[in-house]
Amino acid sequence: MSTKKNELFTTMPVGQAVAKLAIPTVVSQIIVILYSLADTFFIGQIGDPNQIAALSITFPIYTLLTAVANLFGIGANSVIARSLGQNDPSTARKASSFSFWGSLVVTLVLSVGLGIFMQPILLFFGADAFTLGFTTDYLFWVFVIGGVPTVAGLVLGHLVRAVGRTKEAGLGLTIGGVMNIILDPIFIFVFRMDVAGAAVATMLSNTISMVYFFVVLAKMRKATVLTVHPKYVSLEKKVAWGTLSVGFPAAISVLLLSVSISLMNGLLLRHENGNILSAAYGVTSKCGTIALHISIGIAQGVMPLIGYSYGAKDHKRVHAVCRLSFLILLVFSLIFLVVVQLMPGPIVRLFINHAQTIEVGSVFMRCWSWCVIGMSLFNMFNSIFQAVGKWKTSLFLAVLRLGVIFSVLCLVLDALFGVSGLMWVQAITDTVTCIIAYMLYDRFKKSISKEIEAAKEQPQVEPTPVTSNRILAICRKFGSGGRTIGKEVAAQLGIPCYDGELIEKIAAETGLAAQYVEENAGYITGDTLAASALAGRDRDGHSVADEMWLAQKKVISDLAQQGSCVIVGRCADYILRDKADCLIAFIHASDEKRAERIVNVYGQREESPVQRLHDKDKKRKGFYKLYTGTEWGQADNYDVCLDSGKLGIERCVTILADLYRKGA
Repeated sequence: MSTKKNELFTTMPVGQAVAKLAIPTVVSQIIVILYSLADTFFIGQIGDPNQIAALSITFPIYTLLTAVANLFGIGANSVIARSLGQNDPSTARKASSFSFWGSLVVTLVLSVGLGIFMQPILLFFGADAFTLGFTTDYLFWVFVIGGVPTVAGLVLGHLVRAVGRTKEAGLGLTIGGVMNIILDPIFIFVFRMDVAGAAVATMLSNTISMVYFFVVLAKMRKATVLTVHPKYVSLEKKVAWGTLSVGFPAAISVLLLSVSISLMNGLLLRHENGNILSAAYGVTSKCGTIALHISIGIAQGVMPLIGYSYGAKDHKRVHAVCRLSFLILLVFSLIFLVVVQLMPGPIVRLFINHAQTIEVGSVFMRCWSWCVIGMSLFNMFNSIFQAVGKWKTSLFLAVLRLGVIFSVLCLVLDALFGVSGLMWVQAITDTVTCIIAYMLYDRFKKSISKEIEAAKEQPQVEPTPVTSNRILAICRKFGSGGRTIGKEVAAQLGIPCYDGELIEKIAAETGLAAQYVEENAGYITGDTLAASALAGRDRDGHSVADEMWLAQKKVISDLAQQGSCVIVGRCADYILRDKADCLIAFIHASDEKRAERIVNVYGQREESPVQRLHDKDKKRKGFYKLYTGTEWGQADNYDVCLDSGKLGIERCVTILADLYRKGA
């Protein structure tokens, strides 16, 4: 079998593996960037720094909605995925209902409270006579009126992603972003609503996104455990605490960001021309989200690869992935830094054409941009700790960065140097926290380096094929009769055939339900590699599919050690490539022959059996590509390819039995 292309998580070249996992995540983060920049960009075209300042003042309050959505949505995503794997649909159903209604109750309380105490809250956050009206208008529409649909849409997106519908989840986010970009100029310029128009556009966009997810749920209702029916709301520990404990770190991170922005804004507003300073900071921080989200996309994208390699004790691969990721982030950071240092004025002018704001914003951006290197590397350190299960270290660093160092520096540098000091707070914060994160990472790296050295001292034994056991591994297109051929060949040879039996063994190995394994093992959880890369994962960076793949490898390897046999599907051809004397066959047939077979033999009575064939093959191909990095169905990857439609089942059985006996 050809081994030109290597396995994604184990032997695929690190650069290729990093690209396959990081690029889709970066793309999703770019969508988030466009969404977050829309209001600032269009309001900036008015040329009024007071309205930009209003966005800066309201931003930390508005992000409370994201914190609530993360608390309930991310937590429920994990509970639902694990519950489904354990054949516990009841808990999954309760978690989806609890997270939906729990998030809405909290949001409703916050919305009502903000509506009642709007003015004192905004004055506390730094609004004045010039910005109070703008901030009130903005928060009334996006939070008081739009808070519930905003959180509902975000939480529903997390729930839909939990059951493998990552394409639908991504589309919901995209719809909201695109609609916001379309509606902003209509309400701001056509209806002349200024900042209130941006708020209405955002509220309507989030509402449209929410309605989209309700439509998705309605279409899925007969085939999913997801439900928002109030009767399933439960406060059981495994539901409520299971959801909130996982979502808590994500919510805390958002809250800390909110507090840090609020503190900076409050201090800037106390100085002369505070609204100009706040507007400049608002533009700077919005531009900063470009670097922030792209670095997060790269760091989170490689988390599964790091977690997988660490779990498999492939520490050299962990180092290689981390090294390359740090290099990519460093190059990106340097390019971003150079661009900002060379043209801060034109960048600020993109958002607002106000001379004084451009002048102040250019200085602010030049100072701020020095944080990019530290921030990008810090995000990578944080993701590494999350991937290897050191979530407490990750949480500690997040709290230290924004909750302690940033806050202390704001107060100290403001007192010592005024506005000039505040402009350098972010750069110093990220540089210091990056150094601390590096020290913790270096200690972690030394601990696994010791494991590598210890392993080197052990006698090295070259792996040898299990030549005493001969395996026939059959790969097949759906409906081609590969399963039947495998069983008949095994009967002729007098050796066992493993097909459905693998399901029970994988289920026993993982603790997952047999039915869940049967429906999901061997099939990609979404339509694309991107979907799988974005699937819900645990604190070790593993998805449920990853766990099934690891168990699948172990089960098949153990069977090959036990004796000669026939194994149908489950990537046995790839798993046993270096472990056994393996004859690898690929069974295929025309669409017409396969459609006829699944109707007449399998009992399929669908209107379009050919579509059923293509869907199955696509999911098998996607899974195979994801976990082996090799093309499923590519002729040079197999010892023999047989067309069962032309040769017939019996002839295929005879050919394979003869080849097996001859050791071909």
